[in-house]
Amino acid sequence: MDNRLENTYKSKVSEYWPDEGVYVAYVDNHTAFTDTLTRKIDQRFIQFYFCTKGGMTFHFNNGNYKIGLNDGLSFLIYNPTMELPLNLSLNADSKVCMVFVSVEKLHHLFSSHNIRAEFLTSSKSPGKYYNQQAFSTTVRMVLNQIENHNLSSHFENLYVLGKVYELFTLYFSESEANQKENCPFLDNEKDARKLKEAKDILLERLDNPPVLKELSEISGLTEYKLKEGFKQVYGTTVYGFVLDKKLEVAREKLEKGELQVKDIAFEIGYENPSHFIAAFKKKYGITPKQFAKQV
Repeated sequence: MDNRLENTYKSKVSEYWPDEGVYVAYVDNHTAFTDTLTRKIDQRFIQFYFCTKGGMTFHFNNGNYKIGLNDGLSFLIYNPTMELPLNLSLNADSKVCMVFVSVEKLHHLFSSHNIRAEFLTSSKSPGKYYNQQAFSTTVRMVLNQIENHNLSSHFENLYVLGKVYELFTLYFSESEANQKENCPFLDNEKDARKLKEAKDILLERLDNPPVLKELSEISGLTEYKLKEGFKQVYGTTVYGFVLDKKLEVAREKLEKGELQVKDIAFEIGYENPSHFIAAFKKKYGITPKQFAKQV
């Protein structure tokens, strides 16, 4: 995989080659438009994808077969008998973390620690494999750490490699039946559920969200746990989460073309439309009016 995924005016790409046979890319489409990512992928690589925001569509067999992936879902694919090049439509305001690892590398890693994965047998040539499943809050935290680390170039490959190993450990040890919402800032699974409930409350009341103190009282979490939990699990502050979701709703309303900009601003809780216009442009790099003209 010598070719790179280049930054575009739509997507910011962070790439790492932390070890031989290991490739990591974090792609953030921060615009209000769909971006298309393509690249050739060697057949020896097992492909992992984690959608941490928004959604995307994978295209296979010249577009005749499609697989969708939304926020909170992961996708693993491997087929040693045919090429599976990347052809990905990344939705507006969406993020994906890609991890490609050679089957030899993963087999050696697992066998040296006496770990069995469903598709890794005693042979070094496993058959084709496909898996799509939800990932836990713990996995989301690791993905956030890969995206948001602030280390010098001397240490970032070592850091990312450690996080990849942590990611594999969590991914293969979890299943859809026993996923748990864990966070080091939350004492137990009950608190983790409360954090998710707090997030759902914000989504239900986007036009008039509760302030932090009220949200703390409703959810049963301290303000500290709310603030730290949102940062670690969702990668943003409580206020940042609300603002982000409001602007996503605004973008969807603009796509439908049924309302004026000022009406959308009022619907999502902005008293001053100019504040909405400024926030939309800061997030998507384009004004709501300009966006509406292009959809």
